[in-house]
Amino acid sequence: MAKIKRWLGLEKRSADINTFFDTANFRSSIYMSVVIIVLEVWMLLSLLKRWIAGDPTRTRLWFIQHFAWYMILLTTAVCMLVYAVFYLKGRFKKAIPGKIIMAIFSAVSLYFGISVSYSDYTKGEQILCFVMMVIFVVGLINWRPVVSILLSTFVFVLFYNMMKNAPEVVMSYATQVNFFTLWVSVVMLSTAVYSQRLSEAEKNESLETSAIRDELTSLPNMSYFRKKAGEILAEDGPEGKLFLFLDIANFKAFNEKYGFDAGNDFIKSTAQKVKTYFENDLYARYSDDHFVVLTDKKNIKKRLSDLTREVRGQHESTHLTLKAGGYSPDSASYDPSIALDHARYACSTIKKHFDSFYCEYDNEMDEGFHKRQYIITHLRSSIRNGYVKVYYQPVVSSKDHTLCGLEALARWIDPNYGFLSPGEFIPALEEYRLIQYLDRAVLEQVCKDIRSSIDSGSKPVPVSVNFSRLDFELMDVCSQLKEVIRRYDIPADLLHAEVTESTLTSDAGNLRSTLQSIRDLGIELWLDDFGSGYSSLNVLKEFSFDMLKIDMVFLKNFNDNDKSKAILDSIVKMARSIDIKTLTEGVEEESQAEFLKEIGCDLQQGYLFGKPMPVDELKTKFTP
Repeated sequence: MAKIKRWLGLEKRSADINTFFDTANFRSSIYMSVVIIVLEVWMLLSLLKRWIAGDPTRTRLWFIQHFAWYMILLTTAVCMLVYAVFYLKGRFKKAIPGKIIMAIFSAVSLYFGISVSYSDYTKGEQILCFVMMVIFVVGLINWRPVVSILLSTFVFVLFYNMMKNAPEVVMSYATQVNFFTLWVSVVMLSTAVYSQRLSEAEKNESLETSAIRDELTSLPNMSYFRKKAGEILAEDGPEGKLFLFLDIANFKAFNEKYGFDAGNDFIKSTAQKVKTYFENDLYARYSDDHFVVLTDKKNIKKRLSDLTREVRGQHESTHLTLKAGGYSPDSASYDPSIALDHARYACSTIKKHFDSFYCEYDNEMDEGFHKRQYIITHLRSSIRNGYVKVYYQPVVSSKDHTLCGLEALARWIDPNYGFLSPGEFIPALEEYRLIQYLDRAVLEQVCKDIRSSIDSGSKPVPVSVNFSRLDFELMDVCSQLKEVIRRYDIPADLLHAEVTESTLTSDAGNLRSTLQSIRDLGIELWLDDFGSGYSSLNVLKEFSFDMLKIDMVFLKNFNDNDKSKAILDSIVKMARSIDIKTLTEGVEEESQAEFLKEIGCDLQQGYLFGKPMPVDELKTKFTP
């Protein structure tokens, strides 16, 4: 049954395939209309010549009737030509008016072919005009086979009866057979051409789909979204339209807990829910656990609330939820990429607010958004101009509080915005995958300062440099370290490489090799923010570290929470048992420092010993 439906053209066709057929038919109708225009102009000129010459065999009424029919066919052909050309050039967006013109053009052509050929037949001449018009209408234009069969059958039966009942001519058996053969040939031609074109359309759709679809979710990709969004705004206008940026909050923790296969399954499941809730809208996968939608603003909070409830219900134990940011464009020519940046920024403002699931971009956010854009576009020039500086925070021994190391921290003092907080520029640079430029500049300045300290005769202390998870994707960290050590001719043991727990959750095999190569250079490897994630102990099992930096969260409410003390004591003992030194961050009180000394924590860092400071201030406060 399915094969029969396909052969008759009764199967449901996708919008892309329909568009393919419309384009092909309008292209064919150009050839058809041009031929008919040329023929009709020639017929009109011949008719005019006979009128002027005063043909005695034709009446005035005959001339008027033929002139009228030639003009009707010429007019429909011109209309068909104009619409087809403008449609193919993109001037006309809708195909339905063109299809109506095509139907009228086809009907007039068939009537003209029947009328002229019947006149020729009664005079003993060939029915070539009928044959030509049928081939034009049914052969060049691809109707669904069921339409072609019914249309050609009706036309052939009608013309057959006209010829059979013609009083002037007796229809021969040979003519009947030839006529039937012609009908069969037309039916076979129309179905064969349709089948071939349908195969071409499906192949084209398959190629286009692979080019515009996200591989994991099968949702449209961003290339398609941006192109289509621009077309929608241009055609429908911006009124009532809303760009949405959707983010699955806490997804990184889900990946760490359940693994990447489970994470991919969750992404695919969420993608289908987005598709269901925005079925009639434009949607796409943006990247990772992010999706974008162009929809109508009406009832948006209700739809997002329902969608969030479903996303949250899939894995309640991990506290997964959906965050959405929205932006309403004010112009039909608004760049979809910028609109999505606004929606994305609105979403980021509620990412850590558990009770908020939707935020729409407004004037108050505009300043923050432009600051973020400023950070992204001015990073490299700010590094060149020295606006991005390296500050150093002391690391001291727990035994006697003597300086035994420094942590290098980036600070941005901008001529326009003044002091930019790391909480503003680091997340922005990570989000836009530019963090490697900052970390490379910090490493460069640290090595330069160490070289300067050596050249001045001072005894330098080791400096720890932070590396982002993205650094290991976007640059060769080991090669960078090796090159800068060689260029400034400094001992490798004066550098420590700090990585956070989240860095170690992706591509563990390659990362383990890279980290070991860093240690082989003589650079100590430090694990930052230990205890803040889900897999701290597993990380210690899988990777080799020289130092654990215990997260400052354990010192919060230190004096009122005995559990914190017990946990800190256990961490220090555990680290010592596997030959790893410990450093505790966030030390602000003498009582905290004394406790850490008692339990055997090796190093301490915090405001009690000094805030991050420029290298010149460091030299005046500490003499290593």
